[in-house]
Amino acid sequence: MSNSIFNLKDKVVLITGAAGIQGPEHVKAFESVGAEVVATDIKGTEIILDVTSPDSINQAVKKIIDQHGYIDVLVNNAGATGKYATDWEQIIKVNLTGTYNCCHIIGAAMNQGSIINVSSIYGLVGPDWSVYDQAEYAGKPMGAPAGYAASKGGVISLTRYFASLYAPKVRVNCVTPGGIFDNQSETFVKKYSAKTMLGRMAKKNEVSGTLLYLASDLSSYVTGENIVVDGGLTARA
Repeated sequence: MSNSIFNLKDKVVLITGAAGIQGPEHVKAFESVGAEVVATDIKGTEIILDVTSPDSINQAVKKIIDQHGYIDVLVNNAGATGKYATDWEQIIKVNLTGTYNCCHIIGAAMNQGSIINVSSIYGLVGPDWSVYDQAEYAGKPMGAPAGYAASKGGVISLTRYFASLYAPKVRVNCVTPGGIFDNQSETFVKKYSAKTMLGRMAKKNEVSGTLLYLASDLSSYVTGENIVVDGGLTARA
């Protein structure tokens, strides 16, 4: 791996939302290719970073640069799903404003490298409400709040904006996952899986490979793009 352009040895990779559903998988993936991973979240990590707070972001950046000297890769993984229409403001604050805050503050501290934002298929298409009928997650009814769709659509647009702003030194791209299996109710899993070309939901580690690609020199001529990782769901009419 040492002579491979996929090698990220000694690259400093900052991951927000590292204690969430997919965060630990992303941390493991980057560590497996030699990266120096700085896992951050609002709790449960050595460095605390609240994406909704510019002060928190600035403090985290200072600590990271003091320890490592620089930041090569930023993965904006922190996010909120919400359950109800009343969650609008909090979802927008975390998903959209939080992504903006990190791109704006951390990106300005990067002299080179890659920023990777994380959207959702609901930033591209509207929900099929039939899959949510009698669907549950952690014993509670599932839904798809408008704030989630609006925020994730905004993340894709922010990606293009910051790609233009930071070019040519820092590349900025987006990954848009489909549904990730996390012990949702059997009813939901069955209905959702039937909508995908691959006939299943994604495993938690199946998005990480795209992050590695966008962080590495394999994607050295890729910026301003959105890569969809959804098992073919949005490609099917």
